[in-house]
Amino acid sequence: MRKLWFSIKEYFAKADLFLLLLALVTSAYGLVLISSAMHASGNMRPLIVQGIAIGLGVAAYFIITLFDLEHLSFLWKAVFVGNLLLLATTLFWGVGLETTGNNSWIRFTLGGVETGLQPGEVGKILFIFTLAKHFKSLGDDLNSLRGLLMLVLHCVITVAFVYLFSKDDGMALSYLFIFVLMAFAGGIYLRYCAIGLVGVAAALPLVWTFVLGQYQRDRFIVLFDGTYKLDSVGYHQQQSLMAIQSGGLWGDGLYQGTVTQYGYLPTKQTDFIFSVACEELGFFGGLLIILLLGAIIAVCVIAAVRMRDDKFCMLMCIGIAAMFTFQTFINIGMNLRIAPVVGLTLPFISYGGTSVVTMYVAIGIVASLKKHYNRKSFLSDR
Repeated sequence: MRKLWFSIKEYFAKADLFLLLLALVTSAYGLVLISSAMHASGNMRPLIVQGIAIGLGVAAYFIITLFDLEHLSFLWKAVFVGNLLLLATTLFWGVGLETTGNNSWIRFTLGGVETGLQPGEVGKILFIFTLAKHFKSLGDDLNSLRGLLMLVLHCVITVAFVYLFSKDDGMALSYLFIFVLMAFAGGIYLRYCAIGLVGVAAALPLVWTFVLGQYQRDRFIVLFDGTYKLDSVGYHQQQSLMAIQSGGLWGDGLYQGTVTQYGYLPTKQTDFIFSVACEELGFFGGLLIILLLGAIIAVCVIAAVRMRDDKFCMLMCIGIAAMFTFQTFINIGMNLRIAPVVGLTLPFISYGGTSVVTMYVAIGIVASLKKHYNRKSFLSDR
């Protein structure tokens, strides 16, 4: 018993728990906002599910920190294939809403309770893992034609599985953003990055005409025409802006927001949770979200900088920071009508079991990399 107690004390003495504390504070804030969003309906199931997801996420965080993930990186090719198979499940069993145009969820019953899994969320972590190892394995061949082609194929194949099988454009864009930042940090020459960006820009007209459906194009048109389709696609962001404007500096009070409580704000516990915070807690309620998520992203980036001599560890942290950054920017942008509504959750805040567990897994990976990197550095100095 004494030995077990000593091991627990040693674990907590060496573990960096600041990132976990930030995530827990952010999640607690999210629970308050979800409670307010669901208050008028009386449906507290999302609050219960979110609480369970946070508990599972914290457990996953501690389990992951026990392992040195770099020792498992030799499995990256098998993980890459496994990720593709996971993403392909939405082709056969994926479900969604007709209004969103995607089928990114796998629904099933567990213990008599209907629940679900979003493969694309889990796949982001696996994508970051495999891509980080792929970058490191290329070594000096990184900027060769073969190296660049292999990395591009790594990204394109994964994104194709996300988009073609689940039709989830928001998720596909998040994978692309992660790849771009990891490519920049991973050492790909700037001229190649510039050529890639020019190529993407040149392809946009073709994507707009031949790839995007009308409902997807409508999401972009709304950003430039506030009067466009206010009875359908434009309604969500119009109501979101009304809620934010209503809150002003100090807000209308928790559980007292008119737009939130009287059912005028759609998907308020997920896509538009930021608007709930702004209406009921005002400018400072929204600012608190930005500060908390900004702090989590900053910790990930600082960890990457400190581990810059280990490309795998550094790129894993950069990829996770990129994931948090993109989802934060897009979700808040959706609420402010400066980004299209693509269904991405606000990290640690929005309701979503798979998303919450994935976020805690992500910070668990950062904490694990830091812990084992520090241990290896200590041993090498002795």
